[in-house]
Amino acid sequence: LIMASLFGSFAGFLVQGLATDIVTFCMGRVITGIFGGSVPIVNAYIVDTVPKQLRPKYFAQLGAVIIVAFMFGPGIGAGLAQFTLQTPMLVACGIAGMGFIVAALKFKEPETATNKNQSASSVGNGMIKDEKSKKGHLGAGNEDDNGGEDQELGQHGGDADAEKEKPEYQAPILCMFFISFCFALAFSGYLYFSGLLLFDLFGWESLQFGFVAMGASVWMVIHQTSTFVAFQKRFGKHASLIFGAGFMGLGLFAISAWGGDVRSFTGVPLIVLSVAALAFGVAFVQPSITSITSRYAKQSEQGSVLGKSQAIYSLGNTLGPLIWGAVYAYKWQMVYMLAGSLAFCILLMGFNVLRLNRGLPEHIKMNEKSSTDTSSKYLDSDTKQQRQNMESLEMADMNVDTVVSNVEAEATALRRENIILKSKLKQYAAAAIGGQIIDDEDVNEALQAVVDPSAARH
Repeated sequence: LIMASLFGSFAGFLVQGLATDIVTFCMGRVITGIFGGSVPIVNAYIVDTVPKQLRPKYFAQLGAVIIVAFMFGPGIGAGLAQFTLQTPMLVACGIAGMGFIVAALKFKEPETATNKNQSASSVGNGMIKDEKSKKGHLGAGNEDDNGGEDQELGQHGGDADAEKEKPEYQAPILCMFFISFCFALAFSGYLYFSGLLLFDLFGWESLQFGFVAMGASVWMVIHQTSTFVAFQKRFGKHASLIFGAGFMGLGLFAISAWGGDVRSFTGVPLIVLSVAALAFGVAFVQPSITSITSRYAKQSEQGSVLGKSQAIYSLGNTLGPLIWGAVYAYKWQMVYMLAGSLAFCILLMGFNVLRLNRGLPEHIKMNEKSSTDTSSKYLDSDTKQQRQNMESLEMADMNVDTVVSNVEAEATALRRENIILKSKLKQYAAAAIGGQIIDDEDVNEALQAVVDPSAARH
């Protein structure tokens, strides 16, 4: 499909470059449009050849490449048009032909899901390897995404495609289609009318607008290839979508406040801040839409689902100029207020997709497993505490026994000493009175005689 798309683009640009009338030129444009759906095919190729935890990174890089092409393409085309009007078309034809040759020589057909499972450990199968997987570590999942969601499904029984046939997975996909449409419609308000707005408000022409557009593109590429990747790894794809939609909405609402003196805050400073916020948000939203949509699609339907998402995005881009053109004619501020509202709709819908994600079967099973583990942990903790209490009681009993033994030993010693003392007293008393001591009463009388000799009667 990639090769067919590139060959179709080659043929379409060739017809445009050789056209001598408007009808032939339009036929060339139709051919180019029919075979211009390479982006969803490349997205599906990434899904088939890149580990799940690395896909957002590659989707972001693909988006950055597209942005760079749009950033430098018009300038290159304008320069080539200085030779002849056909030159840009023929150069584009050559680039598409080179792409076709590279795809024919270098690209490998991705394996089917069945073959991939059978030869997951094989080398040279066209799959991009994850360095962490090579070292025996699983990619770090996050709170909402389950980077290895299909692995989790397999662990709970059954394969991922069987699980994803359930109705629970269709609702998030439909929500992502809606998000894709809203994103295209909202972003088209800036893409197609910001140049006209800068001319109407400040008299800026193509040169000044070119600087603004190039600055926004460079800013977007930087964050799409670095900040987004790091943020997504830490917080997840859904959080990246929500975070980006917030900045996108703020940037669009800020554009509605442009005006006045170009040197005032609502002039250049606000232009820079609003465009920077918008570009930063788009850098997060655009790759998040693709990666989240891919997350809920069956492996065998990745190309179809991503193609539908791209078609819906194109529909938003098509309707955008018609809708925003009418709104701009009425009141230009309404364009960016409505577009900003759409961005916040994406934010709310992102929360809804996250809610649906937490209700999926694999998450319910994971939560049950987590609850079981937690209960076992608490039971183990209670058992350990009871064991410690029993040991404490046994120690206390041993201490009591020791104390009782000590008391009994002391009582025995005292009784022994008492007997010895009585014997000595008897002997002493007998010697004192010169008589025979025969019992304790005699001892008492003998003692009394020793103390008071006049009282002695014996």
